[in-house]
Amino acid sequence: MPLADVVSAEALVESGGEGGSRVAFAHLALGREPDAVVAPGSIEEVVALLAWAESNSVGVIPVGTGTHLEDRRPAGPYVVLSTERLSGVEIYEPADLTLTAKSGTRVGDLARVAEEHRQWLPFDPMDVPNRTLGGLASAGVTGPLWAGYGHLRNHVLGMTVVCGDGRVLRLGGRVVKNVAGFDLIKPMVGSRGRLAVITSLTVRLFPLPAVDKVLLLEGAEASSLLPAARAMATAPILPASVVLSDSRDGGSTLLVRLHGARETVDADQRTLESHAGVLFAVAEGSQATELLTATRDAGADAAIRLCLRALPSQLGALLHVARGPMAGMNEELMADVIEGSARLAWSGATTDAALVIEELRSGAESLGGTVTVDRCPVGMDPAALSSRLSADAREIGEGVRRIFDPGGVLL
Repeated sequence: MPLADVVSAEALVESGGEGGSRVAFAHLALGREPDAVVAPGSIEEVVALLAWAESNSVGVIPVGTGTHLEDRRPAGPYVVLSTERLSGVEIYEPADLTLTAKSGTRVGDLARVAEEHRQWLPFDPMDVPNRTLGGLASAGVTGPLWAGYGHLRNHVLGMTVVCGDGRVLRLGGRVVKNVAGFDLIKPMVGSRGRLAVITSLTVRLFPLPAVDKVLLLEGAEASSLLPAARAMATAPILPASVVLSDSRDGGSTLLVRLHGARETVDADQRTLESHAGVLFAVAEGSQATELLTATRDAGADAAIRLCLRALPSQLGALLHVARGPMAGMNEELMADVIEGSARLAWSGATTDAALVIEELRSGAESLGGTVTVDRCPVGMDPAALSSRLSADAREIGEGVRRIFDPGGVLL
């Protein structure tokens, strides 16, 4: 049966061009053009598409905007399932600090709705305003603000998903204490669309902080700021986030974000300065917003992007590893001090990129850490370049996938 007989004409869209879909997935991440781009407008169309794909041995890759789609490289025929038509706020309860929206809704649009009630989503991964809510949950990324607010997976209260075999599951609910038995939301958050297609979510909101203060400390290189960064991680108070950014062109900056009432934030600053033995410069308002946005989105358009992780106590060694093979490259580095992770991106020569990534991975793994490749040039295998899961972890993961997607439709 042709795909056009399964979904509506409105669901069959193009991936670009005037009047076409707003899906901006990078062909570098997919390796080649999809056989079709489909934007279902209802759960029923999602179910019909997945049933068609299973019966025709066609893979399906769910995307939000597609801008932050990690490398997939499908081998066989496949279609892209865009959630762009699954968009809009369904239920918003400001008094309960909960919001339910369809998965294709932009986070920036939700932020504007919540801001009218002095509320927000405290998530700050790269390019977060332009991500979709479903894409954010599927990627499982929170950003450095997890230190002050917790990970995204703890704030997804409910969701509706369509499994690879067409089963529709309504998980959780619209209140905080709503789980009895197995919490099936947790494996969905961060599953990258390989277990099910998320069609709607309920998330917990937070009151906007009265004061959002950014403390700055600048240095010629990251190593000079490491003592102050370690002091932030061991201070008697925990900042909302602690980020160490490093650029070959712009030097290094330690950014410490404090949230709360004015008196509390000012007292926290004095405590941190006393603990670290330094004096911070201060940015607030539009200056702070511009600084945070520039740091958050550094490397967004880079040809190669990967994440190095180790124990927070190993951050200094991890940054040394990251800098080792990067001499002469125009790279951007952003480290989450509390988490012990570093995002590394560069757009320079890529002819020896595989060798550079292998050296980075070897160095990170020698510290007991890992490397995950999010983006790399065509012809390179991101899975082979990334750190491998243990055999037991792979077996468990494949077992979970077989439960939700027994036909292996979702790629």
